[in-house]
Amino acid sequence: MRIDRYPGKMVTQLAERLMERYGNGAEALFDPYCGSGVILKTAKDFGIKRIAGLDINPIANLLSDIKLNGFCAKTALEKYHQIKDVIKYDKLQLRMDWPNIDYWFSPATLHKYELLRGAARQFKLNQTASGRAILLAIALSVRPCSRADQRSPKPFISKNARAVRSGKHFDPIKKTGEILNILSEQYGRTQKTKVNLICANFLAFNNNDLLGDPFSHVMTSPPYINAQDYFRNWKLELYMIEGLLPFRADSIRNSFIGTECGDLLANLPKDKIKYHCALIPHLDRLENLNKRLAAVVHRYLNDMSISVANIIRLLTRNGTLVIVCGDNLIGHMRIETSSVLEKIIKNNGFTLIDKFVDKIRARQLAPKRHGHKGLIKEEIILAFKKV
Repeated sequence: MRIDRYPGKMVTQLAERLMERYGNGAEALFDPYCGSGVILKTAKDFGIKRIAGLDINPIANLLSDIKLNGFCAKTALEKYHQIKDVIKYDKLQLRMDWPNIDYWFSPATLHKYELLRGAARQFKLNQTASGRAILLAIALSVRPCSRADQRSPKPFISKNARAVRSGKHFDPIKKTGEILNILSEQYGRTQKTKVNLICANFLAFNNNDLLGDPFSHVMTSPPYINAQDYFRNWKLELYMIEGLLPFRADSIRNSFIGTECGDLLANLPKDKIKYHCALIPHLDRLENLNKRLAAVVHRYLNDMSISVANIIRLLTRNGTLVIVCGDNLIGHMRIETSSVLEKIIKNNGFTLIDKFVDKIRARQLAPKRHGHKGLIKEEIILAFKKV
């Protein structure tokens, strides 16, 4: 079973190449959009002493925590069996109330999930590493136990799913145990060195004390415009562990960079819109054809400008910034995202020191889907020095 199905994640071979090319002599590394933690894991393997990552997605934070910091497998498995015993006799339930919940799960599956959630709260699983491993197992059991098609990163119920999965009962208690066993085999050992992981919105992040001293390196693959709807990809899992970790799904759904949700132009000054049109001359044409998609681009560029300003505060003098990005198709128009981000970063006082292209078709795992409006054909790596 594939545990880490994180969409749009960094390819391990590329992360290793980045570390070999730019990470020599790195004393401290930060990834503000760490996702499933591939860059952080590579930095740890390369012996970088101080490593930190941040992501708005609680599932990403939980996954990275388990992968990078480990847990005691024996304790986690013992606690899971205690939870199973409690569920047999205890009627304590933590109910779920989110949109179209009955569409995704059978009544019997839902009932067991509510018992699982009740036991998870009773055992305070969020407070220990072994408990968080069980929470991750619960979250990762959601898609296999739902009516959703299992082949896509985005949850939807297809004709194939109806034909293959209709009328079957999926037991989340059993599935959680199976996944916990896999997690225990892969990550069930405590780590001597810990990676500092923070679940927060980087655009609004101002608590530098949580990260400590400035970093010599910032290395990241930020979200793409309209390429991944991260909230939609993880909405079933997010709603499932809501109330078990300190977040509200509805409070973060419109905060993902690159999203199409919410009032995208709220509080966006006219001079910013004018600046974006100067960066992308054909953006005016997109506004005439599809104002909504143009708003997605405006919001993305504004959010990335804020991100760069935040990165400046976190980098040492002469620090290194490495960005992995790809161009996009929005409304059948090519947005040269890498060139635009290069201009934004340079305008914030950085000097470009290196640039190369990684063709996705040259990788071992080529994408199986074609024709998607946001499909990234290649990724551009930009390396900068802070002046």
